[in-house]
Parts: sequence; C-alpha cells; structure tokens
Amino acid sequence: MEFQFYLPVRVVAGPQAVRRCGPRFAALGKKCLIVTGRHAAAACGALGDVTEALRENGVSWELFDEVGENPLLSDCVRAAALCRACGASFVVGIGGGSPMDAAKAIALLAANPQITGDDLYTAADRHPALPIALVGTTSGTGSEVSAAAVLTDSTGRKKSVKGDDLYAAFAAADAKYTFTLSRAATISTGLDALCHAMEGYLSPKCDPISAGFAELCLPDLWNNLLALWQGEALTEARHRALYGASIQAGFVLNTVGTSFPHPLGYVLTERFGVPHGRACAAFAASLLDLALERGEERAERFLQVIGAERQLFVRVMDSLAGCGDLRLSEEEIASLRTRLTKVKNYANVPGGFDEDQALALLRRLFGTQTRIYLVRHCESTGNSDHIFQGRVDCGVSENGQKQLDLLSVRLRNVKLDAMVSSPLSRAVRTAEAVNRFHHLPVETCADLIEIDGGGYDGLHWEDLPARFPEQNENWYHHPARFEAPDGETMKQVYDRVWRGLLHVVETHRGQTVCVVSHGCALRNLLCRLLYGTIDRLGDTPWCENTGVTIVDFASDNTARIRLLDDASHLTPETASLPKQPWWGA
Repeated sequence: MEFQFYLPVRVVAGPQAVRRCGPRFAALGKKCLIVTGRHAAAACGALGDVTEALRENGVSWELFDEVGENPLLSDCVRAAALCRACGASFVVGIGGGSPMDAAKAIALLAANPQITGDDLYTAADRHPALPIALVGTTSGTGSEVSAAAVLTDSTGRKKSVKGDDLYAAFAAADAKYTFTLSRAATISTGLDALCHAMEGYLSPKCDPISAGFAELCLPDLWNNLLALWQGEALTEARHRALYGASIQAGFVLNTVGTSFPHPLGYVLTERFGVPHGRACAAFAASLLDLALERGEERAERFLQVIGAERQLFVRVMDSLAGCGDLRLSEEEIASLRTRLTKVKNYANVPGGFDEDQALALLRRLFGTQTRIYLVRHCESTGNSDHIFQGRVDCGVSENGQKQLDLLSVRLRNVKLDAMVSSPLSRAVRTAEAVNRFHHLPVETCADLIEIDGGGYDGLHWEDLPARFPEQNENWYHHPARFEAPDGETMKQVYDRVWRGLLHVVETHRGQTVCVVSHGCALRNLLCRLLYGTIDRLGDTPWCENTGVTIVDFASDNTARIRLLDDASHLTPETASLPKQPWWGA
C-alpha cells in the first residue's frame, strides 16, 4: 500500500476551544494582527472570545476587518503593510474561508515585503509566512486544515497560493460560531464541504486515509443538506453536524485536492457572483455522472455511502446550487479556453479531463438552452369517472376547470415562445388555458398523444382486472412489459413520446416551450429522463393533473430536470391524485 498523508495542524475542537487555546496564542508572540470580515466574526461571538483569550494571555492586537466575500489580493497587500507596521509577530484569521484564506496570504506577504501584487503567485524564493492561527465560523471551507489560500487577483480572477508554511499552527474549532449563520449561507458552505469530500473521494489519487475521512463525513453532509432542501428546520444540532463534517472534509481537501467543479465554479462566481459552495455544486452531478460512465468504482460506492440514488442527488444538488437560469454566450465560453487549459485540478478527474471537455460542459449546462415546461392535462371527465381514457377524447371535469384557472395564473409570468399540445381535447384545453396570458398559436404534435389502449380504452378501471388479468398485472407491477390489447406496447409509447419531445426541441431550439401531454406519456418521458431505461418505469412517479416539470435541453440534446411534477399551484381540494387510488399512483 502506497500513500502520503501530511497534516501538521493541531485542531482544538469543542466548546470553549478558543479559550482553551489561550496559551497557544501566547506561544506565537506578544502581538498579532486579527483578520476578519466586516460583521460576522463579531456577531457570532468569535471575535470577542479571541480578544478575551489574547488579553488573558498578555497578547496585544491590531484588527483588520475589511475582508470581503471573495478576498482581494489588493486588500491582503494593505493588511500585510499594517501587520508589519504594528510589529505583529503572527496572524489570527477569524471567519469563513475568505478571512482565513486572507489571513494566510497576509502572513506570507508580511514576511516577504519584497513580494508585491500578483508576484505572490509566482515568487519562488520567499521567507516562511508568519505563524497563523485560525478560528472557523462557517461549515464548509476546510481552510482551517489546508495549506492553500484562494484570492481574487487584479484581473478579477480567483487564483490560489499554496505552501507548507500556510498551515496554521493551530485551529480552534467551536461549532457555536456557526449558529448565527443564515440558512442560505449554511447551505452554500455545506455544499462546499460536500464537494471537497466528493471530489477527493472520486479522485484517482484518493488514498485509504482520505477515503476513510470522506466516508465518515459524507453521510452527515448529505443528510443535513437533504433535510434543508426538504424544508426542515436549521437547528443547532444540524449546525454542529455540518461543522464537524466540514473539518473532516477539509482533511480530504488538503490531502487530495479538488476536481473540475472548483475551477469551473470560479467561473460562475466571477461572472455572476454565485457564492462559492453553490457554484461548485452546480458541477457536482456532472462529475458523478462522468465517474459512473467511466466505471470509477468509488462512484457507485459514493451513492451507497450517502444512501441516495443518482437522480435524487442530481435533483438536490441542482436545486440547492440554483444556477439553472444562468447563461453564458458562445463568445464568453470560447474566451475561457486559455483560463481552463492545463488546470491542475483535472488530475483528480477519473479517466482524465481537459479544456475541451470543460468548455463542452459549460456549453451543455450554461450555453444556449431549450427550456420545456412539461404539463399534464387537467382533470378530465374520464379521470373523474374512473375510466381508462387512452385515445378516448374526454372533456374537462368541473374540478379540471378549477385546475386550469390555477395553472394559468401559475404560468402567466413565464416568458413562453411556443405552445405545443397532444391533439386530444383535454390536452388542447389545458394548453389554451395556459395561453390566456400568452396568446400563442397552439401547435399539436401527434407523437405526444396518450397510449393507444386498444381494448382498454373507455373501460372503467374496476372492470379491467377481470377482463384483462395478465395485462392488468403488468400495468401495475411490470409496466415496461405492458401491451394494450389491440393497442400499443409500452415500449412503443416510450420511443414515440421521446421522438415527439425531441421534435419540439429541434423545432424550437433556444426557446421556452410549454408542452401538454398525458399521464402515461409523461411517465414514459420522465422515466427516460430520470433513468435512461424503460426498465425503471415502475419506479417513475405519475404526474398530477396540471403538474409542471421543467427540463432544459442543451445544444447536444443533453437534458436536465430542473423541476419535477410541481403542483404547488393546486389546493388540497383541487388536487386529483390523492382522490384516485384506482390509478395506482
């Protein structure tokens, strides 16, 4: 077994960690420069605890509290001059990744007055940085235990500086400082920690010790982020779990490094101001998919460790990242080639990665997109009368009309470029309702029609088991095998509706289109989008009447689900599926 593991940071964790580190501060010198952001360090109590510990141990200090969310190299140069002028012999960084990274850079610049500006990134000969002590206040950076600092240079580009002298002499890790962190900031920093652990875990350079730390922290990171995505409360226990796991993820980060989500995430931060953790998370699903496609054994293991299927991981990460509406022009993407060439992080991608693949990924996720709003028709008289409709052209029920009113308001402010419907009247009526506020021609597409049920069509659901026992058994328990008597097979539906949707995408490339179809047809579409095989049709949910699914198609027809069967516009009284147990939903 061959591996390397080097982590010379003493981590003092738990309640009153800062006070317990009082003698350690004194051992570093008689005066320090404290580096923080403008408000958070004071608001969470960390600044007060540090100054009290310094006072109790005879250490004086100067304060630099001007570090922004993405620390500027220019600010670090100013702070380093202050550090030298006041005679500080060490630096204390308090905050999230930005103040801690800035503290490292300031300690290095203060010890090397000959280094100015961007020379920091290239200086080969330098004196060791001043000693550094770190106090973390967020749940995700890993900066407490890493030897790297990420700064924004004079061109607005995020770049890192590394060195063994940038390891902290010690880090005080007390989760109570994260209790004042907002829900949004907790999610973003938690996503950063999850990416640290995941990117390292999937790396071909991952060693047994780093893999062990990753498997230790990934369940806590995932389960707490999942709970926040599901709307659960942000409790102190959740803060503690995320903070502890972020330190463990930092061990992975420091030893293995990160993969392509980090450098590509910098692009989103620089261009759109997306917080770092969310920006990295926007590429996490793509890394997992690439690792699965290339047979990386830890990719399947990753899903086992977090206890989630791929499609749930993709949905949660895309949703929490919240970057689905960002767009880069082809010119902007092409201009990034030099920036994304020979990036060291690519060595952590299973099977390799290069600038062409990076640009293709940016193009797929953030280039020209065709957005499809998939909508199931409203409740019809066939739904309310409990019949198998198939190609039977049923009208709209009384409750269905209420659903249409709610749906039309739901989509009134969505900028739609086209409206496409199955030719059956229940679908066309739904498209017309959406169209109340858009005034578009309603196109019809025969391939989006409901399954041809043959002998099933028009029969009451309760009569089907006796009339067609074998087909009925397949419908409920083996739907991929279903063959309607004198009608379509499910595989024919699966292929047909996909052909129809791709026709819509190709006809309306780069536009936003509302597409109205049917329960069985949409279930087959979602099955393909979620799983890529009809064999998982039984695992695919049925859509609610007027439920909305949003799918983005890239120029290569790669599709990503942005919203799945959302019927939040309906009231409990107007929802259909809860009243239809015969449907098998």
